Amino acid sequence: MPEALEQVVEKLKKLTAGLAIGWHRPFPTRIYLNVGREDARQVAGLLCGEFGARFATATGTDVGDELEALYHFCYDAVGLVVSLRVRTPKSEGTLPSLTPVVPPAEWIEREMNDLLGITFEGHPRPERLILADDWPSGVYPLRKEKEHDA
Repeated sequence: MPEALEQVVEKLKKLTAGLAIGWHRPFPTRIYLNVGREDARQVAGLLCGEFGARFATATGTDVGDELEALYHFCYDAVGLVVSLRVRTPKSEGTLPSLTPVVPPAEWIEREMNDLLGITFEGHPRPERLILADDWPSGVYPLRKEKEHDA
């Protein structure tokens, strides 16, 4: 008998207890887990390992004073998408790389580094992926810069 959606959600709650600092479920098959930087790699490992989800993709966003990475995992048997949300102050701009536990995250983390300036600590190949080698250092195309008065 296939697992029911609510059984899978309960399994997720148990696995992430004490690690998730926030939980948002806007739709029955969509969950956002907020985790601290120090727990991101462990939670990603649990999602791909014991929980049995697959990594789909990740997205990065400038949310004002912080930079955010959302790693999207799918539990296909019940159509559940779990997004692991990790933030860093823009002034620091560092997050732990999830590539050591989720190898397919390698390219998307390199993309977020190029476009948002997030440095992924522990990334095995931190070189540029999208931007030209002569692109100016410290200029990130997807960062929102504060407007200055003229």
